[in-house]
Amino acid sequence: MKILQTARWFFPHVGGASIRVYQTAKNLVKFGHDVHLLVHNPKSIEQCNLEQEAPSYENYEGIHVYRLPYFGPNSLYWGLSIPLMAKKAIDIIKKEKIDVILSHNPPYLVGTSSWIASKFTEVPMVLNVHDVWGASHYSSLQSKVGSFLEKFCIKRAKKIIVPCRGLDEIIMKRGKINSTKIVIAPTGVDTTLFKPMNISEDIDALFVGNLAPWSGAEFFVNAANKLLEKNKKLRFMIVGDGIQRKYLENIGHENISFIGAVPMDHLPEIINGSKICVSSFPKPGSVKRETPIRPISALEFMACGKPVIISDVHGIRELITEGKTGFLFKAENTKDLADKIAFLLKNREMRNNVGKNAREFALDNTWEKTARIVEKTITNSR
Repeated sequence: MKILQTARWFFPHVGGASIRVYQTAKNLVKFGHDVHLLVHNPKSIEQCNLEQEAPSYENYEGIHVYRLPYFGPNSLYWGLSIPLMAKKAIDIIKKEKIDVILSHNPPYLVGTSSWIASKFTEVPMVLNVHDVWGASHYSSLQSKVGSFLEKFCIKRAKKIIVPCRGLDEIIMKRGKINSTKIVIAPTGVDTTLFKPMNISEDIDALFVGNLAPWSGAEFFVNAANKLLEKNKKLRFMIVGDGIQRKYLENIGHENISFIGAVPMDHLPEIINGSKICVSSFPKPGSVKRETPIRPISALEFMACGKPVIISDVHGIRELITEGKTGFLFKAENTKDLADKIAFLLKNREMRNNVGKNAREFALDNTWEKTARIVEKTITNSR
């Protein structure tokens, strides 16, 4: 089968959306499909912060990757990207004789482009929705336009794939569609890359994520600061970059290391060099995001056999059984988080037991298993 995946995010951007796009494409290639991937130019995305323009075309691990041209910082980027991507998608579909379009990310910019291409070529479109539209950092106009385009795409897709339970209900409500149109393909993890390693645990607690309000790194920093008031020998690390980095560096203790974004294949060693891993997501209402979450970073921690402490927000209990596969803390409660970190630092046996259980959970939640669900869905949509 010939598949055109469309997405906003892809490498060299490092983040959950890029990983899901990559792992889906990688495994579909592994299953014998011909995968073409059309993405926005990463230099057009401020979070990438690239010095040079990415190549317009490359063969990445058997995935044919095409990128839109870079046309500089432009307030009209939203509107311009839709016809540009649609035109490029139509060209690829006709040249490569594509069988199905698999459109990633919240369905607004890329989803609309994919729908136009689907309409002109009569190739069916399936949406792989990582998240729904809406967050506190968008303007009123962006929110309204994005919401309209999201509903438009949801109604017109053949099928909709979501990464966790709960998101299906939100999409059904927003798009006014029934459940037969939605398939759950849970977020997975690459357990061959992320695995236990016998290396020294020099970091007491680790945070990995986008340094933006919706990831909650501030709560990790505040909890670390509390613990360092009592023990200045502790060491903490933050992996990732984003709009809050300078602010977090300013409020954080000197024993909190900020190392920026790292390539995915370097991350397992960093995780294995940490005693505890933390995901400190805020309350959904604080960042105007109602979406349940199933974070890739948490699964990567678990696959490495590490105990994870994570905010008790919607969706997390699908991953975490308290005291067995990880630990929960009250979202935004830095004292609760600090107490959980302190408890685990004093209990090595508990850390080891929970880490083993976490690894077993991860082994049953691989990206290959997720991609099989995606493969079946798009095959039945042709």
